[in-house]
Amino acid sequence: MQKTLALPGDLFVRALRCLIVPLVFCVMTIVVTETVALGRSSIMRCRTLLPYVASSVLSTVQGTLLALLFKEYFVPQATRIMGTSGDGGTTTGASFNVTLQCTNGKLLAALADGSLGCVESAANASALLFLAANHTMTTSNVSSSSSLGTQLSLVDQIVGICNLLVPVNIFESFVDGSLLSIVMFSIPLGVALAHSAPANDNLVLGVVRQMRNIFILLLNGLLTITPVAVVFLMAGAIAKFDTQDLSEVMSQLAYLLLSFVIGAISHALVVLPLLMYVYTKANPYKYLQQLIPAFVFAFGCSSSMATLPVAIECIQRAKVSRTLSHIAMPFGTPVNLNASGIYYPLAVVFMATMSGLGDQLTPTRYVIIFFVSLLGCMGTAPVPNAALVYIMTLWKTCFPSADLPPAFSLIVTADFLLDRISTMLNVNGNAMVTRILADQIDETFEVQADLRV
Repeated sequence: MQKTLALPGDLFVRALRCLIVPLVFCVMTIVVTETVALGRSSIMRCRTLLPYVASSVLSTVQGTLLALLFKEYFVPQATRIMGTSGDGGTTTGASFNVTLQCTNGKLLAALADGSLGCVESAANASALLFLAANHTMTTSNVSSSSSLGTQLSLVDQIVGICNLLVPVNIFESFVDGSLLSIVMFSIPLGVALAHSAPANDNLVLGVVRQMRNIFILLLNGLLTITPVAVVFLMAGAIAKFDTQDLSEVMSQLAYLLLSFVIGAISHALVVLPLLMYVYTKANPYKYLQQLIPAFVFAFGCSSSMATLPVAIECIQRAKVSRTLSHIAMPFGTPVNLNASGIYYPLAVVFMATMSGLGDQLTPTRYVIIFFVSLLGCMGTAPVPNAALVYIMTLWKTCFPSADLPPAFSLIVTADFLLDRISTMLNVNGNAMVTRILADQIDETFEVQADLRV
């Protein structure tokens, strides 16, 4: 029954993965090619790129810190088994967390020395969780830890990341959904495309543009059934949990929403305004008032790309020149997604903790989450729900031996709201950086000294 309920939602996620990965490749290649081919040298200088990097780094730092702070509020979810049952098992191949009760009424736990014992309670909740792989085999978090964490040293994990940066076979990277490899491949490809022919006569660039447009059309068509898919994903997620734990699951989801909203508000109203003031000594909140129509539109359409014309118009009303706004905003839309830096660390830590893998979030894994999330700030397609695919990629990078957990269905459900807030935050971040660049690039900044915003 659970598989039947989850099937439409699972097919929806599979279709998303199929479309988003090549779309990201096309978008990144086009951005790099146009930046080089159209001679946007002023925006490619290190000095002018610094605001983009700074806003992305600050957002990722916020997201990682919030994930560490709220990790204690994300309680591992378990399906409790009392004794044994002759026919009450799950289907073969199913994977879920369970707690086991000893005959004396105590709970079976993984002790610090690696052995098993019956205890009244455990300081570490994950010590009480066991991973049921099928009818006949259960593995504890101790063995799971050895397969997911201790088998790879820090050097091994660093080497693994470096190997992802230089893929041996780009087609294999597409098959595996290795977004890190795809993004890194698209950068030199874009530079090579820019030098292969003039921009107006570049046939390969034209093909890539058409591919991007095709994937966007397919994605928009797929997203029309998002409400239906969310219903089935939520139904499948609920079916995987015990009914008595449903309220607890919803409370964990509320904590995820709360943590993200805190991060988004603090980034939009404190961090970015402070960054703008440091660069320009101008009042950032007067500038934000000019952007309100763009924020409303962004929340409604949930797409940074679709919001681009509205945002550019608002920025021009704030005395930033048309030339700069038409260069900086399209450039920043796919490569400066501040919301990703907050969203991704929270989502991965939420999924890991809810799945009983919270104790495997070692400092090394947090470093991986930080850098891959930072890369996601420029490697996520600026279209609705694209973050879901990158979250799956980030999960696979951090936990290569673990399947995508049931908690991902909860992320998909919450993404309807999270994605809209993310779009507002991304538009805000790009607009702030554009205003900073207006001060740095004299020929594109038109403002009177006494009317400085």
